[in-house]
Amino acid sequence: MTFADGATTMQAHGDYRIHTAGRVLWIVVSGGINYQFACNYRDAVRAAAEALGPGPWLRVNDIRHWQLGGPEVIPPLQELMQWCEAHELAHSINIVSMVNLQKHMLDRMMAGVARHSQRHLTHGVDDTCQLLLQLAPTLELAPLLAAVYPAR
Repeated sequence: MTFADGATTMQAHGDYRIHTAGRVLWIVVSGGINYQFACNYRDAVRAAAEALGPGPWLRVNDIRHWQLGGPEVIPPLQELMQWCEAHELAHSINIVSMVNLQKHMLDRMMAGVARHSQRHLTHGVDDTCQLLLQLAPTLELAPLLAAVYPAR
């Protein structure tokens, strides 16, 4: 990307951490995001999901501290959603804090994407764990939660 001042790079805003356990990716996103973040995130999630190997998988997105982003983040995130739906994503669980705003952004990312997975919205880690116990009953949650939320 080239800017008016001649710069050709952009500092990524926001932060994400990806943890894996069994066939589950647990991702924590925080901060306001920009185009560079969205591209990096898209590539990192794809790589983590590919490392799971073939078969259905689940993604947990803790977006409670996500401060959204502008319209430029939609295309790379929509590419990610298309890829996930084409590569056996079975369930997408989103832990939300600003339900209406975050759901609106999620809907925009999924616009035009053929959905095969089920999307779930939860309001906290405990709700998410209860749902995961139903969807992935053999998943050992304690070590995963200790890695994702060390201060918990």
